[in-house]
Amino acid sequence: MRERVERELARLRDGGQSVELITGSRTVVLFRAVPTAGAPRGLPTETDVIVPVPDGYPAAMIDLAGLPAGSPLLPVVRGGPNNQGAVEADGRQWQLASYHPHNGGGGPPWDATRHGFDTYFGELVSWLARLN
Repeated sequence: MRERVERELARLRDGGQSVELITGSRTVVLFRAVPTAGAPRGLPTETDVIVPVPDGYPAAMIDLAGLPAGSPLLPVVRGGPNNQGAVEADGRQWQLASYHPHNGGGGPPWDATRHGFDTYFGELVSWLARLN
């Protein structure tokens, strides 16, 4: 599992995205400086995002996304007000949002042979581009 995640993250890094795998009480992928549509509302134009690595990955689909606890984006992102728990990573507290792109949330159905953390990045960009 770790080797596959690292390959997917290497593809993102090759494209210029800052991303890292963080292990701890819960293993997550940290995407740094993901662009948002916040500027017209006076909200951040980029944010860090964490995504839990599911047990059984890649057979188990990637699901959820978290923003820094207290982020002004949480009330306006899809699923943000529906708290799915807190995670500590990178020395910060994170709130997981009810975001499920591969399970009726706007993305294609999960296919472990086609999807991964490299493709989930696109789902995160779309998520942060559509603020409520």
